[in-house]
Amino acid sequence: MQCPHCGAMTRPGAGFCAHCFGPLQREAATDVASAVAGFLAPGSFLHGGRYYVSRVLGWGGAGAAVLAIDQQISGRRVVIKELLSEASDSWQREQDFKQLRLEASLLSRLDHPFLPRVLDHFLDGERYFLVQEYIEGEQAEKRLAQLGQPLDERTVLIYASEILDLLDYLEGHAPAIFHGDIKPANIVIGQSDGDAHLVNLIPPTAQRARNRLRQRPTLLGTPGYAAPEQYQGQADQRSDLYALAASLYQLLTAYDPRHQPPFSFPPIRALNPSLSPETERVLMVALQRDPSQRYQHAALMKREIDAILLNRFGVPFSISGAATEQSIPPFLRGGRSPSSGLLSQPHTPPPAAAAQPESHSSPLPPLSSSAQPWVRRLSRRSFLLSKPLTLGNRQVPLSHLLVAIGLLVIILGATVLLALPRVMGPGGSGSTVATRPGASPSPPVAPVPPALKNGLGGYTVVDPATGQRDYIGISDGRAAFDTERPDGRLKQQAAQRLQMGDVGGAAALWQSALSVDENDAEALIYLEDQRVLSSGSPYITLVVATMLSGPDPAAVGAGRGDLQGAYLAQREYNSNARLGAGLQVRLLIANSGGSSLFAITVAQQIVQAAQADRTIVGVMGWPYSSRALNALPILAQAHLPMVSETASSDLLTGRSPYFFRVCPSDQQQGQIGADYSYQRLQARRVALFFDPADAYSQSLATAFRNRYRSDGGSIIVTEQYTVGKPANLPALLRDALLHQPDLLYFAGFSADIATLLSNLPTSGPFAHLQVMGGDGLYLLQGYPKNSRAGFLRLHFTAFAYPDEWGYLALPQPTFFTTYAQVFGASGQHSGYGYTRPFTDTMLAYDATLVLLEASRLLVNGGKATFTGQDLQRALTLLNGPRSVQGISGVISFGSDGNPQNKAVVVLMVDEVGHIKLESIQGHFLK
Repeated sequence: MQCPHCGAMTRPGAGFCAHCFGPLQREAATDVASAVAGFLAPGSFLHGGRYYVSRVLGWGGAGAAVLAIDQQISGRRVVIKELLSEASDSWQREQDFKQLRLEASLLSRLDHPFLPRVLDHFLDGERYFLVQEYIEGEQAEKRLAQLGQPLDERTVLIYASEILDLLDYLEGHAPAIFHGDIKPANIVIGQSDGDAHLVNLIPPTAQRARNRLRQRPTLLGTPGYAAPEQYQGQADQRSDLYALAASLYQLLTAYDPRHQPPFSFPPIRALNPSLSPETERVLMVALQRDPSQRYQHAALMKREIDAILLNRFGVPFSISGAATEQSIPPFLRGGRSPSSGLLSQPHTPPPAAAAQPESHSSPLPPLSSSAQPWVRRLSRRSFLLSKPLTLGNRQVPLSHLLVAIGLLVIILGATVLLALPRVMGPGGSGSTVATRPGASPSPPVAPVPPALKNGLGGYTVVDPATGQRDYIGISDGRAAFDTERPDGRLKQQAAQRLQMGDVGGAAALWQSALSVDENDAEALIYLEDQRVLSSGSPYITLVVATMLSGPDPAAVGAGRGDLQGAYLAQREYNSNARLGAGLQVRLLIANSGGSSLFAITVAQQIVQAAQADRTIVGVMGWPYSSRALNALPILAQAHLPMVSETASSDLLTGRSPYFFRVCPSDQQQGQIGADYSYQRLQARRVALFFDPADAYSQSLATAFRNRYRSDGGSIIVTEQYTVGKPANLPALLRDALLHQPDLLYFAGFSADIATLLSNLPTSGPFAHLQVMGGDGLYLLQGYPKNSRAGFLRLHFTAFAYPDEWGYLALPQPTFFTTYAQVFGASGQHSGYGYTRPFTDTMLAYDATLVLLEASRLLVNGGKATFTGQDLQRALTLLNGPRSVQGISGVISFGSDGNPQNKAVVVLMVDEVGHIKLESIQGHFLK
């Protein structure tokens, strides 16, 4: 278990490590004690005797909080919060109090039924206080604990709609307001109305002061619920949507994110299968680590939630307006998806790539800001009234009647608003209110796969990150995925021929495609599949799950290598009849495109296909951990084993008995990198670069740090950066060099480290400073010219390398000669992809190999036909004497699905810029 705040290892179930939790716990006790001991003690008075302190509620994000009685207004109960200043001198403290007064005044003008009103704010001596409405009720966190099981979906979605209505209201202010610390403890279910109220919205100056005094990021929120960007001191309304989604996730599953690895939210239906797929997809979007891939506005997420409430539970309309066809997301309508607290500047998302489809409904004009709170209160009450009312001979839910009345009032009001400009004429004060600028279409979520014959086929979706169309699905040749290459059009024509039943015509087109593009394994797989089908022999079917489309060329390149490796294993077993009992191997190609969300869609389609075709027994893939994490619970529930070639995240270790991988985990390669740094490079003082919000970077850094310290080395400084945003790396490098390191360890990716390499000193004491990292730094195409000098100092671990066998003075397996014969037969090309295999190809071959060896084990045991569950059991037996000798090393599965002590190679760059194998660690030969 890892501390969700700092990433340090903790004992299982411990949550935060002692380093983080201890000081916070002591601070909490100190705060409460000082509040009780001082003039906030029960029985004391504040603000000239107006407020009588009844009891101490505790300490919060901004200081002590007490329950008090307002003596001036009929004994009204209020919450009084102390707002801290971090200033040590009187002048700066006075400036802070002026800012607090300004911000509190702004908060006092907020009026929403689900937000406690700010009633007063004042300076008493040297302390500033905020007085808020007291919401009598129960924290959602306490309700979950008392219930002892997850809350029901309908109730939680109603709470979500209420809080999202509030967040939309806050976002509509100029400047926009966001909460910054949403969590179940800050959601109070009102005792009198049953509504969800969001509490502890405080001025940003007070929030920053509290976090700085605790030496935490100024916009952190609560670890476990805080969005990744908050750890970098950045936040906006999308951070609130992440925290709300994390809170909803906990209420629906009882899964406490504070006690889990950072930002770890497996598909929710794996923990609570009773939940709807629509709710799962909404939360998957809101919990994306990249803010640009989440909902960009609360109104967009609310629209999706309200549509689920309407369609699944009969709870009609949204709080802030009528439901129209356009407000219902495409995956509920059945249509195709369209393209797609703190004060802050309004956030404007990038424009959508394609327009929304034309709506045939007529949504009402927006309400004036003064009318919105009243309409929200009316509509919210109608949500919760479910008793039927008899009208004539029909029973109509009272909620429907009240909503109809509310809509009538809105329509009449809107009619008046629309008429006013015509009555007043130019220059009149009557005008309709424009919609908030920056609104964008709802980002598409992972769609439900369409109903296809036998579950096979391709279909167009929209990438939530780019707004561009993508073509995903599962193909037996009737669809072509890897079409952005010279033979792409020929494969599409072949797919059309096969759809019409013209097998011969399709085969001829695939052969033509290979004459144009000889290393295209997609065409080779389709040809081999047709040979298997025409042979009349029995066969098993494996699904190759990867990425063959989308905007990332590295992902597509990995997918191409995956197909090459899978095809070579298929060809080898079929040509030599290695399975036994006359069984052949058929491969289906599953493409999840450019978004990790689409792995959910394609995994569901794989299950559909397996239900229609009992020869489908297993999946080779996905190569990326994000895809594997999304697909795993769906495949496991269907009893389909998955063997990944390169998904290395520690989050996958032991996650399911149906998950296996042939690559080592990040923990293993991090430990090997640490040993190599300490023993071979003789480094004693390391500067560690990592992104705490990225699963790969964080787990690799943790493994390296723990092992390196146990070796006797020192991590003298840690530099936190953001994956994909390397602009601040030069400044971080300068800071790291101030600590006099003798090695840099970079837990990240090649696209980012190129910036660091180009800024390494070329003279002085750090002219020869070495850099170490993991397999994410392996870039076959080479690094940019401006980073070439730094490139020559690079060392990194990897999971395979074509020269391993020669390095160990061992004869090469026939795999390597077969590879060159198949993909470089014409002699027109050489090098990687033609005569020299990619690392992805080697590992994909090994992943397919273990699936086939487990199948052979079953056949030899007398099972001529078997299921995915049988194959899973056979995979667990591949250890000890049954371990498999792969191209990348020996594969012997442990109980957690990891290959035990699998070989890891250490690569370096020589003086002329060539990548060279420097060391092999772990078990390579059987």
